[in-house]
Amino acid sequence: MTRPVRFGGMALAALLLASLAGCPDNPYKASTWTKKLDDSHEIEHAVTQLEQLGDPSAIPALGEAWKKNGRPVRLLQVIIELARPLTPEQAKATYMTDYESTGRPASWAAAMPYLELAIQEVDEANPRSVDSAQKAADAMGDAQISESLDALVELGSKQPSKKLIAAQISAIRAIGKFDNDKSKAAQALIKIISVEPPDHPRTAKDKEQARLLEEKYGLYLGVTGASINALADLRVPSAVKPLIISMYRTPELFTQIRRALVASGPSAETELRSILRGEDKEVNDLFVSKRLDKYCGDRNDEKDCQPVSAKDFYPAVVLGDFYDPASVPDLLAALERPPAPQYWSDDQPSGSTQYNAIFDALRKIGAPDGADKIHAMWSGHEAPAPKGRGRGRPAPVADTSSTDPMTRILAIGAYPFVARDDSGVDELGKIAFDNHADPDLRTEAATAFARLSHDPAHIKELNDLADQYYKQSAEYRAKADAKPKADADAADKDLERAKKAFDDAKANALKATHDSSKTADDIHNATAAAQKAEDDYKAAKVKHKDAVKPFKELDARAKGLKNSGRMFQTHIARIEVALRCKNDLSCFAKTLTETPDDAKSHLASYIRDIGSWSKDDILGLEEGEVERAMLELGKQGQKASQYADALLDAAKSDDRLIRQSILLALPKIAKVPCTECETKLDAAIRAGEGKSTLGDLNLETTMLRNYFAWAGGNTPHGATDVPEPTAPTAPPPKSAPAPAPAPAKPAPKGKHK
Repeated sequence: MTRPVRFGGMALAALLLASLAGCPDNPYKASTWTKKLDDSHEIEHAVTQLEQLGDPSAIPALGEAWKKNGRPVRLLQVIIELARPLTPEQAKATYMTDYESTGRPASWAAAMPYLELAIQEVDEANPRSVDSAQKAADAMGDAQISESLDALVELGSKQPSKKLIAAQISAIRAIGKFDNDKSKAAQALIKIISVEPPDHPRTAKDKEQARLLEEKYGLYLGVTGASINALADLRVPSAVKPLIISMYRTPELFTQIRRALVASGPSAETELRSILRGEDKEVNDLFVSKRLDKYCGDRNDEKDCQPVSAKDFYPAVVLGDFYDPASVPDLLAALERPPAPQYWSDDQPSGSTQYNAIFDALRKIGAPDGADKIHAMWSGHEAPAPKGRGRGRPAPVADTSSTDPMTRILAIGAYPFVARDDSGVDELGKIAFDNHADPDLRTEAATAFARLSHDPAHIKELNDLADQYYKQSAEYRAKADAKPKADADAADKDLERAKKAFDDAKANALKATHDSSKTADDIHNATAAAQKAEDDYKAAKVKHKDAVKPFKELDARAKGLKNSGRMFQTHIARIEVALRCKNDLSCFAKTLTETPDDAKSHLASYIRDIGSWSKDDILGLEEGEVERAMLELGKQGQKASQYADALLDAAKSDDRLIRQSILLALPKIAKVPCTECETKLDAAIRAGEGKSTLGDLNLETTMLRNYFAWAGGNTPHGATDVPEPTAPTAPPPKSAPAPAPAPAKPAPKGKHK
């Protein structure tokens, strides 16, 4: 190897003297340093030089030194780095001049004997050995040499232990990278996830047993969750049934299982639909043997059992990720069964039922087939009401007495995504404008109303309703800012004085205790004064709370009414964009590149006080326009396919409602197979990395990415390097299995108070 060398005067003299004594070893040859690996005084320096040279010919010598010197992690890490391939660009960046033009090929075969040894002879009592096994497993996953798979499988299949778990998870993760031997890798992973789970911590009889069960169950979840993630990377249809069984055995891992099922391809959809129809014998038998359709106490031993809906809930969530209208009849049929909690926690039912999952799936699929049934579920009509305009011709009052409010809310939320005309708009408006309606039902109806309306008269009605709220808000504001505000301000000053007196007295008492000139009486008096000041301050806080209560109540009411008015006016944006764009699909697509100021200009002629709106309020207008635009594009299906790229480019948005609206429209308009969809959604996932507020949306983006990996006969790119859900290292709280994340749905920025 040739490198530019700069010599100072002393170094040059030393080199000349050395040359007189004979030809010195070339410091740029690996052999110069490999022979120093047996010298305990030279080994560290030699390893560093070999690492910098980057010559894979040093791997065997480094491997033997690794074995002789107690298998230090440092040497194994250098072996791994020398075995990795380098591109010319990487070689140039690390000053490895011999490889700058050609790059460096992989030398995994040379390193493999030592990597396998680190795996096979791992000593879980030795943290250094476990660390080596972990690094070796990661490297073997990158190498994907078939002969090394057995060693990884052996480690990954061991009984999980607290000391070994990190290395085991690395081995399992590596198995998921063996695209060149999918069948064998998948078989090993399926075997791991098919192990019967240990007793759940919630079945513990006492705290000590709970602690032991928590550790054991947490380790089980660790290796099982890692195996599920690895199966998601392998994308093999043979994993579908074991994943489904695991979905019911360990609902704590549902997020990972969901991802893996979608990655496995269309055969998973067939299995999930079979479950909804009650035709999957293996699942049916599992529910009977384990009583999974009932909650019979934490130990599953009570006689008075309550129904749960896990059997329908989980398949419904995943079916939404397949975007297939063919599954709509099965989802609609499942709505015939009474709603039941997904699970129980602390002897209380969870807040969601299978209806949450079913309606969310219907919304994602967006097929019109179920529109009539969904309409009937929130309105009480057997069929959609005739299309009408304005409040002048209200729809007949629906009999919804037999429908619980939550079911109506969920049905209303899904309806705009399946409806293909304005049927039901007047009924929704009637609910939205009813001051006596349930607030949550009213909020959902107002949003659905704005998602469907094409009537300019509805804009005026929304403004008129907002004005009513603003008028009431102003009345409450005037009441609040009169005597209650003066009383509150005076109470604030009294409280501040009491606090200052307490702080001063406390400081004086502390000072007295450290002042040697103070007598015992002085200290006693100062302490007593501090105690009295504290008592006075406590009394002042009680008095302050009572004094400010009238103002706070009036102030909260004024703000709540104003927010409600803003909510109704924000909905104008959804109607405005439909009126402006009409049937112009490019106009709808253009909303993705517009700014909040553009939205403000569009709405200026409709919202009189828009000049006083805050930035957040204006952002709500932009979100409303984009959401309605994406809804309209999605309903056009393949007619809007030319705009798929625009949606993919905008999918990086950090705005929750905008990203969610894009994700709902994309699978409806994109032509499959769509390789570009994978690439750009990967970029969107990376853009959301580390942003906790986008965690659930990044998951939804991953689901869509996995769908496009095989949709239309596409061949998946292979394991993606975007972050994946990780298995929990500890079990959920004692009394409840972790639920699936509640299906998200777009919602207005405001909340009716």
